[in-house]
Amino acid sequence: MQKGIKFRIYPNREQKNFIHQTLGCCRFIYNRGLAMRKEGYEKGEKIGYGQTSAMLTELKKQEEFAFLKEVDSIALQQSLRDLDRGFVNFFQKRASHPTFKSKHNHFQSYRTVNQKDNIRIVG
Repeated sequence: MQKGIKFRIYPNREQKNFIHQTLGCCRFIYNRGLAMRKEGYEKGEKIGYGQTSAMLTELKKQEEFAFLKEVDSIALQQSLRDLDRGFVNFFQKRASHPTFKSKHNHFQSYRTVNQKDNIRIVG
């Protein structure tokens, strides 16, 4: 059984910066994966989650994308899984084609897994 819990939190300035940085990196990876899949489709290649995940690993190794190492890696992987799920739903005619994410979208979120209690709510 899986359990999800929603909390209303009031982060301090440092925590807000980390959340905004994580949102930006997740959006960047999602858009990069979507662009990669579009280019692959135009070339006649089939690109799935495995190839986009390998792309993320390669990006983290490059110095110009060192900022990706500072955020939650699980959140980045979940962004790619969300993209893959979007394509599955599209091909099964349950949703429209995935679109690029925008910083100016009113609703922004990311998902993560609380491994080793790295997220704690006190008080």
